Amino acid sequence: MKMKTRIYCILSLILVLSAAPAAGQLFGPRWKSGPEYKVDYVIKPGQEVGKGELEVRISIPYDEILFVKKNANYKGHFDISIMLFEGKKKHLGENWIERLELNEFRMTNSRKESHIMERRYSLEPAAYRMEVVITDLRTQNRRKIEKEIDMQTLRTGPWMIGDLYIIDDGVIETKDGSFPESIYIGFTASGVEGTYPFTYTIFSGRDPVKHAKFDIDLIAQRHEYYFPVLTRDLNYNQYRLILKTSIDGHDYERAIPIRISWSGSSALIPNLPEAIEQMRYLSHTGFFPMRTYRRMQTADKEEQKTFFTEFWDSVDPTPDTERNELMNEYYFRIQTANQRFSGQREGWRSDRGMIYVIYGEPDAVEEHFMQMDTKPYIIWYYYSVNRRFIFIDYTGFGDYQLSEPLSEF
Repeated sequence: MKMKTRIYCILSLILVLSAAPAAGQLFGPRWKSGPEYKVDYVIKPGQEVGKGELEVRISIPYDEILFVKKNANYKGHFDISIMLFEGKKKHLGENWIERLELNEFRMTNSRKESHIMERRYSLEPAAYRMEVVITDLRTQNRRKIEKEIDMQTLRTGPWMIGDLYIIDDGVIETKDGSFPESIYIGFTASGVEGTYPFTYTIFSGRDPVKHAKFDIDLIAQRHEYYFPVLTRDLNYNQYRLILKTSIDGHDYERAIPIRISWSGSSALIPNLPEAIEQMRYLSHTGFFPMRTYRRMQTADKEEQKTFFTEFWDSVDPTPDTERNELMNEYYFRIQTANQRFSGQREGWRSDRGMIYVIYGEPDAVEEHFMQMDTKPYIIWYYYSVNRRFIFIDYTGFGDYQLSEPLSEF
């Protein structure tokens, strides 16, 4: 038997089985959210001619840090290591101990507030691999985050343009569900002087939804530029903005993802119609009637929004906070199912994806691949609810299906 133990339980989404499960049985009473360290970077032209600048931003929610009370304050400290590799060769490395101190206990458990660190490195325009290792020195919990960084685009033509970024690192969301009138997109550039035409196009998937043209007066020295993007006519969705220009016969293109949402929604939700479609298993398990689910799939955006927000508000275990742990866990499982089980269809739609979304990580797994006279099959065990599920690869293409349908569905 191949055993898989939980490294940590992000949240218990336990379905108490019965012939007709009642609403509320899917979610158990215990929850614990996992690490949410974030490492972002922006590429810019450097202060030195011909060089690039890598701006690294590390964000650690206070709730991920073990604070110890000392006198009237709460103290935490952890080790940060940043290494940059060019191919297999280590290009540079930096290591330091970060110490922080808070004067309120409630802040030590905050997931909304974070400790933010920034570093800047002057580099030759090349391809790099960045490794960031974060270690809490009290718990010795360690996490490594890797990023592939391509700065070679800075070499294109006479003009050196860096990445696009949202000015002030803004999150495009509002508490009342409305969307801001506009946002500002910035970039840093150097090397060319004069007035040049620019265009941007915003895409939803492959479909263009907005287009604009404007001129920018460029200066030769390194300089930050920004331009407005009207967002009042955009919906809750993930978009991609592509900026284009042509300078002295060279074409330049930069892109940035834009996510428009309302406050408190999960960052794992791509758009509202898809998020509602992925709520299918909640209708199966009795949280709302199947007829409501089917009607919501074709409802207008306002009705979808009302249904979505009211439902997740009703099951929020911490309604006095902005974060909804159950919603985040549900869509985290959708994302994980897509990563693990996708094939000819999205992973969350597969049988293994369905069981994973409803029950979470199995307590133990048996894998049978090489036995004579049987199809490959896998058994998942859930000891807490006294269940097991058998998945059989009938076709031989890795499309594992439940050996028998779930009786409660």
